[in-house]
Amino acid sequence: MDPREEIRARISLREVVGRYVELKPAGRGRYKGLCPFHKEKTPSFYVDDEKGLFYCFGCKVGGDVFTFLEKIEGLSFAEALERLAAEAGVELPERPREKKDKDLYQINALALEFFRRQMNEKAQRYLEARGIKPAYVEAFRLGYAPPGWDRLTEYLAREGVPLEKAVAAGVLAEKDGRIYDRFRDRLVVPILDPSGRVVAFSGRTLDPKGEPKYLNSPESPIFKKRELLFGLPQAREAIREKKRAIVVEGLFDVIALHQMGYRETVAVLGSAFTPEQALLLKRLGVKDLYLAFDADEAGRKATLAGLDLEVVRSFHVRAALLPEGLDPGDLLLREDGKELFENALKNALSEVEFRFEEATRGVDLKTPEGKRQVLEALLPRLVDAEPFDPVAEALKALILDRLGLLPEALEELIARRRRRRGRKELTTADVLGASPSSAGERVLLLELDVIALLLTLPPETFRYWVRFVEERVAPPEGGLLREFFDAAREEHYDPRRVQQRLMDREEGAILFERLMLASPPEPPELERTLEKSLARLREGYYKKELEELKKSLAEGVSPELLQKIQELQQKIEAERRRYRAEL
Repeated sequence: MDPREEIRARISLREVVGRYVELKPAGRGRYKGLCPFHKEKTPSFYVDDEKGLFYCFGCKVGGDVFTFLEKIEGLSFAEALERLAAEAGVELPERPREKKDKDLYQINALALEFFRRQMNEKAQRYLEARGIKPAYVEAFRLGYAPPGWDRLTEYLAREGVPLEKAVAAGVLAEKDGRIYDRFRDRLVVPILDPSGRVVAFSGRTLDPKGEPKYLNSPESPIFKKRELLFGLPQAREAIREKKRAIVVEGLFDVIALHQMGYRETVAVLGSAFTPEQALLLKRLGVKDLYLAFDADEAGRKATLAGLDLEVVRSFHVRAALLPEGLDPGDLLLREDGKELFENALKNALSEVEFRFEEATRGVDLKTPEGKRQVLEALLPRLVDAEPFDPVAEALKALILDRLGLLPEALEELIARRRRRRGRKELTTADVLGASPSSAGERVLLLELDVIALLLTLPPETFRYWVRFVEERVAPPEGGLLREFFDAAREEHYDPRRVQQRLMDREEGAILFERLMLASPPEPPELERTLEKSLARLREGYYKKELEELKKSLAEGVSPELLQKIQELQQKIEAERRRYRAEL
């Protein structure tokens, strides 16, 4: 018989569901109760024990005993199958890899038994000093690895464990052919997989001078850090009940927060939150996700890394920040510890607020360079946004408000970055161009583009192209391009000397930035590029003139003035058609 059918025959769906839902008779072989997968006041969740099926008429979730366990416990099908098989006494056929993995689980379970029996006064004093109560020592199954190089080695040998397999499990280590205990004189914290099996250990030294402070099992076939969350088996029920998870950095942060009543807390196993860890929480129905990493620079970077995960966007994410220098694990020793953490959750920053606060830390938003830095930090989130992404839209609104940018210009910067996935960095001129400005300021930026392009050309062609430009535009007196033409003649068309003269001007910094980014195309592409730039520049000159004429309307309207305005508008449209035709 198929193992799945054998499990269904031996296990009552009503009994399994009844561990999580209070069921009442609803007809022959049928039962009803409040759905565990969504909030409701009137029962719409039904179990048909004879058919071995369940269904909720409210949220439309249904299936068999395997489906129920997968959804209620956040398990994969393989994990649900294994758990129900063990309960039903059904033996599953083992593949060679599964047999090896089973051996590793058994070795870790034996090691944990050993560590727990070794718990002594020294380890208990350390735990008491951290404020951890015996009930939580028991709940997280903490143990102690005694001093010496072979205490666990000898124990496992007596239990008939091949020592090379214990090395593969990570509880023993090998060097120069010698096998020895990996953990020595350390408080040992077992790391469990979602099914509650021991897959690894983390050992905290009890020697004030001991290094490293924390020693972890190496990764193995059953232990992949990025796929696990510490404390998930202990937190599962609270997470499912509250639809909320708090993610922290340290193992003792988890234990401390559980003791303080935040039983929905789990920890990453590494420096960042991963997509695989986020999926574990998604399976448990998490809606609200609090990232409560340490308040230092590394913790803030880890928070940002977590926010960047695509799967995290399915949660309502907030960043809970403790005062600088405090970790969640420190709070047990403070009278106001719970109040501090509750305030951190209450005042947690939304993803938009946290991203903007991080991007603007230590930055002067009054300067173009400061705005450039902020945009550079925030653009990746906007570029990768899905259509109708509420976080991205809120972030755009905040950028427009705080940086004072034009909406259409910001959209253009985002579109340009999408087209250029190679990440060409923004310039301060990009920021100036995206800011509300007068026609005169826009003309200055266009002139700078033309000048930068000319200054990057080979010296032997510089004179030709300067005259090419001079024949096609008539810059006003006092403008930057007019000064450039004068300097070119006076310096005998020596581009280096012309450049040096312009660098002394106020606009020199922007010109230098443009020069660093400019890369002249080859003829005849150079001529097309210049023609397009000059059409934009002439349009800019006409717009500047138009702006001045419109100011004159306040003094009175005359046919001549209206005629001039109309002529300028026609010229602007003609230049617009010209450069668009060049695209």
